[in-house]
Amino acid sequence: MKNRSRRKQVLAGTLLLTIASFVAKLLSAVYRIPFQNMVGNIGFYVYQQIYPIYGIGMTFALTGLPVFISKLVVDTREPENQVALVFRIQRILLVICLVIFCILQFGAGLIAVRMDDSRLTPVIQSVSWMFLLIPFLSSWRGYFQGKMEMRPTAYSQVIEQIVRVSVILVVAYWATHHAVSPYKMGQFAMLSAPIAGVFALTVILAWVWVHRPVRRTVRRTAKSIAEMRQQPLVSRILLEGGTLCLVSAVMLLLQLADSFSVVSGLRSFGYTLGAAQNIKGIYDRSQTLVQLGQVLSTASVTAVLPGLVMAHKRHQDVTFEHIATTNLRTNLALSLAMSVGLFALMPEVNRLLFSSAELNGTISLYCTSIVLTSILMTYNAILQSKNQYKNTMAAILFGFVVKLLINQPLIAYFGIIGASMATLLSLVSMVLLLHLLARRDLQRLISGMQVVKLSVVLGLMWLAVHSAVVVVNAMSPITSLRLQALVIAVVCIPVGIIFFFGGCLVLKVFSVREWLAIPLVSKYIKIKGVPTHENR
Repeated sequence: MKNRSRRKQVLAGTLLLTIASFVAKLLSAVYRIPFQNMVGNIGFYVYQQIYPIYGIGMTFALTGLPVFISKLVVDTREPENQVALVFRIQRILLVICLVIFCILQFGAGLIAVRMDDSRLTPVIQSVSWMFLLIPFLSSWRGYFQGKMEMRPTAYSQVIEQIVRVSVILVVAYWATHHAVSPYKMGQFAMLSAPIAGVFALTVILAWVWVHRPVRRTVRRTAKSIAEMRQQPLVSRILLEGGTLCLVSAVMLLLQLADSFSVVSGLRSFGYTLGAAQNIKGIYDRSQTLVQLGQVLSTASVTAVLPGLVMAHKRHQDVTFEHIATTNLRTNLALSLAMSVGLFALMPEVNRLLFSSAELNGTISLYCTSIVLTSILMTYNAILQSKNQYKNTMAAILFGFVVKLLINQPLIAYFGIIGASMATLLSLVSMVLLLHLLARRDLQRLISGMQVVKLSVVLGLMWLAVHSAVVVVNAMSPITSLRLQALVIAVVCIPVGIIFFFGGCLVLKVFSVREWLAIPLVSKYIKIKGVPTHENR
């Protein structure tokens, strides 16, 4: 009875955290559309140059470190030792984050010069303040998650995003209506990170204060902290916690490489500084689309991770394989559908969201990242559930080095599309290397026959969407290009959805288990004639 109640608590907490993560991810992606519309390409360039630094810090505070710390808390039995562990981790993280803060605060000028734009210095300094909050945010979130109490993390995460997005949009509105410099706007917009962090930390500390058992435990931990000084926490934080952070920050790492090399690469290609910055601002639109495309995969992987961990601990190999294959195949199919759909609608999507249709080929190519990051996240969830971290860290660092080495040369030779090519090549190298290093754990997850059927469905979907675009363009009397793009999106997106799921149903692309794993679909599609066995 106790185990059943515990299982219900875990499932309810996981659902709450998944919903909160979904809402926060959605907010984090969607706000950039009105933001870009207000500040223009140059303003968006300024913001996106520094955004990867903020994003990497947020993965420390929200996902990577809390998940790692929660596992340590679960493995620690006594309540006093659990809180002592949190304080010990806070001390270690405080040293690490103080070093990062000092590098960003006092080395901002050098970093800005390396980005080919010394005016970014105050923007970098603004974002540095958030790193002082990370030790406390990540450690207490991890503590509560380890106690199976997900509400502090979920509530603080959503409040943090609401506050940050609100501050950014207010700053953008103010800057637009008062002719403020894009760099001054970027400086104030990046202050949204520490401001939102303070709100989030207030929520978490209020939770500590309100819950008396936690407060009483905090007061009894001095002895336990002293006894834990010799534990090898630093190495575990760097390896296990670092790997979890790297996986969550893969695209942010690649964007950080872009921040240091795109403008200089474009100048080598022949553009002036102003033109290069403008092109970089347009290119950064692709990151918004990829982040939107990742929302579903991220939520899906987050939801299945507890099931994978439980199946592995109980040595339920068949169950583990079913969960792993189902998640990978559905994520792969949905991410491919999103990428193909964006490719088919790219001129219209670009114009609808960002008011102009520029660099469509570059953005379309970059959006293929949705597929590769989906595979990478699922691979990591499988390995993480088995406490395997080294292969994932090696693959991600290798891919990051590939991006650093080839990004600027490709941009200098091909132009801005070289940046998209470098991103895809680095992600492909990560996936291939990880599959090679962990082939025993990752084999037989993808069905060749399913991929063939899926390719046919995606080809038909693209043809249907493209044909619908041509028909709407021919028949519509609307003269406004942006309004026309809206009409095309409203008509053609449902066409793509119907052809994709209808084709999958007719060709029996998914098993019953896989249909049921797709959010909402199982409630609205009556499955007939779909085999109950796995696709092989």
